[in-house]
Amino acid sequence: MPGTAEDVVLAFIQAINAGDLDALRKLMSEDHTFTDALGNSVSGAEKMYSGWQHFLYAYPEYKITIVRSFAKDEEVALFGAAEGRWRAGERVLPQTWRVAAAWLAKVQAGEVERWSVFCDTGWAKPPAGS
Repeated sequence: MPGTAEDVVLAFIQAINAGDLDALRKLMSEDHTFTDALGNSVSGAEKMYSGWQHFLYAYPEYKITIVRSFAKDEEVALFGAAEGRWRAGERVLPQTWRVAAAWLAKVQAGEVERWSVFCDTGWAKPPAGS
């Protein structure tokens, strides 16, 4: 199990980037809360396991790249970019998207208790005509 709060968060990102839902679930606290860029929150690790499953299906090849991070006690702030593709029906579109993003995580007892994302959400809709 990772040691510092930053280690836990980096392992969380590694699980996201690998699409490893089981590893992701193991790193979420039971009362895990996810807050998206629009301020919508979902609480509960099982709900978020399902949420990540749907998200990673809808946005294939989703990856987070971290350029800078800061940690203070149990909180970690991360800055970088997110990128991926879109799925339209059963078809993965050839176009890609990339957006500057920031994340704030809170870690308790070696698990991610809170995960918040901050970014422009214009990328979420597939390109016209796809």
